[in-house]
Amino acid sequence: MGTGIALLVFGLVSTGGGAMCLFNLRGTADKAAARRNAGRAVTAARTMDLSLTEPSQLGAWFFRLMGAFILPAGLALCLVALVLMTEG
Repeated sequence: MGTGIALLVFGLVSTGGGAMCLFNLRGTADKAAARRNAGRAVTAARTMDLSLTEPSQLGAWFFRLMGAFILPAGLALCLVALVLMTEG
């Protein structure tokens, strides 16, 4: 029972996060891409590696693609959790 509840909660959270990235709700994918570029700039300043100062080639499309994978995986986790909770 506890495993089913934990899987259900994890599935719901991943479904919500995947939907936010996939559909770019509240600019989630754009913010993630900007956060990645800012992190690369900080790392470049610390290590004096000038190749990291260029923006990452992975833009918002990458985070939308990840959301497209995470959303159905979260729904599958919810389904598995519901099956576990109803059988036991």
